[in-house]
Amino acid sequence: MRHSQFIRRRSSQRGATLIEALVSLLVMSFALMGLAGLQLSALAFQKSAWSAHRVAELTGDFAERVRANPKAVDADYQYVESYATGKAAAPTLRGCRGTAACTPGQVAADDMAELLLKAQALLPQGSMQITGTVANGFVFTSMYLDKDNLQTDGSLKPALVCQASTAGIDLRNCCPSTASAPDGVRCRRFTIVP
Repeated sequence: MRHSQFIRRRSSQRGATLIEALVSLLVMSFALMGLAGLQLSALAFQKSAWSAHRVAELTGDFAERVRANPKAVDADYQYVESYATGKAAAPTLRGCRGTAACTPGQVAADDMAELLLKAQALLPQGSMQITGTVANGFVFTSMYLDKDNLQTDGSLKPALVCQASTAGIDLRNCCPSTASAPDGVRCRRFTIVP
């Protein structure tokens, strides 16, 4: 009798078969591939957020410089160069900030040189463009190359160029036509009224 009870117990105990183990591995591999895709998306968003933070830093720096130099004229805070020119420029600093011997125009020139150097250093292939007046506000445009700004075929998207009809969020993200921004360049525009 003990032998028959042993056989019944043994037949009622079943473990995982090889097929069940393979199915479990297959389900787990799909889950891991999904997590890897999620990680790649998170990295892309992190890079975009990093660039947005740097643009905000440059914009705030420009606003502080304009407010700290109220005697400068509108033309002192203009920088209307193309993206390629601004990206390749090598401005020199005079060291006028905090020196009484410099005119407001020279302080502004130093400010512009320092801002351009910061744009080049903080943003990937960065540049900037500034237009406007103290009375109506300055439009500060940061420009940088985003290698992840791709079309569905994998090529770089053309830069969004500002038109007279551009409005809303597109107006904040378009490049001035004078910038001649190449494909893949993103622009961020902010209006600053000192």
